[in-house]
Amino acid sequence: MDWRAKRPLQTPLAFRLGAPLLVLIGPILGLEAGAMPPLPSCAEAVAAMEQQQRHLLEASPGLESVLLGEIHTSAADHTWQLRSLETLAQGRRPLVLALEMVPAPRQPILTRFATGQLEEKAFLTEVDWAGVWGHDPALYLPLLRWARQKQVPLLALNVEPEVVRRVRREGWAAIPSAEREGIGHPAPAAEAYRHRLRSAWQAHRSMGVGPGEGLPRAEAEDLERFIGSQLLRDRAMAERIAAAHRRDPARLVVALIGLGHLEGGQGVPDQLRHLGLKRILTLQRPELPEGCGPPPPGARLGAYLESVDGAVWVRQVAPGSAAEAGGLKPGDRVRAVNGEPVERAGQVIRRVRELPQGEPLRLRIERGGRQLLLELRLPSAPSRPPVRMGPTPPLAGLPLP
Repeated sequence: MDWRAKRPLQTPLAFRLGAPLLVLIGPILGLEAGAMPPLPSCAEAVAAMEQQQRHLLEASPGLESVLLGEIHTSAADHTWQLRSLETLAQGRRPLVLALEMVPAPRQPILTRFATGQLEEKAFLTEVDWAGVWGHDPALYLPLLRWARQKQVPLLALNVEPEVVRRVRREGWAAIPSAEREGIGHPAPAAEAYRHRLRSAWQAHRSMGVGPGEGLPRAEAEDLERFIGSQLLRDRAMAERIAAAHRRDPARLVVALIGLGHLEGGQGVPDQLRHLGLKRILTLQRPELPEGCGPPPPGARLGAYLESVDGAVWVRQVAPGSAAEAGGLKPGDRVRAVNGEPVERAGQVIRRVRELPQGEPLRLRIERGGRQLLLELRLPSAPSRPPVRMGPTPPLAGLPLP
């Protein structure tokens, strides 16, 4: 669950790790089409992101677990998670992909999906995705497909919703030991974590009581039950990550968890340390400057495009790409593709995608007040093998959506 706005996370290593975002295309208000909006340090930011992925791969042999944070509704976060998984898969260590999204008692359903015994639709129905999680499954299916194709085991981490609701209503002490899913008593929350949880509790209740003010007894008890319900989730996920690591220390446990459970090294990381795991890395998707991002992997053109008030601008050109070889430069305005005028980046992307194999791509561009005609030779379109939902042999890779 996410109960706050995204802020940077603290990591136990000296570097911050991350990955490129998906290409974003949309209008920027208040700017004229006569000049590309300035974007300082974009190239440096993207270069740092790529370096961070290399650092992730270098650090992975010495880690017990990697926790990839997310805002559950953010497509960019899930794309970054997939990119990070692909990076880690380049190493020699096998992986386990652990999911906050699925309660641990439903592990048999998750295993049947992971081993190809369940179709996607049947999996979502049997695991009751809408009831136990609720967020759009389309955001998560690319990650699940990747794990299935790479034969990476999937691990359910969460607690059944009814147990969380009971703790929220009655408190942890009121739940009989036999009904606690085997979860131990959570380590106490650090003061900073309690402060953050209290702020979240107040936001949920719309009480307007300041964090430093006293509370009536009933409200104080309700706050403790709220904190207890969050610590329950933290402890359950930590215990299941730790157990997976101890079952097979050769495998790196990579967990997808909401940022609210990870911020500042608190929540799940705190509980993991209490359980004896010290070499953990907590990451979130770093922010890029507005309008900044690399070309998507496997792109034929190799340029990042942006639409601004009816104009299509080239933001970046990937080294070694068809765009670079054809003379396209950052700051160029694309006026037409193969003789057809364009006003949106999506039009260019579609025409590049549909260009028949072997035909040149002719771009009419504007550069420094002059119009030029560039002819580009594109590489073969990247193949996208269909994802068959029965048992399949491992594939070489799964393209990003």
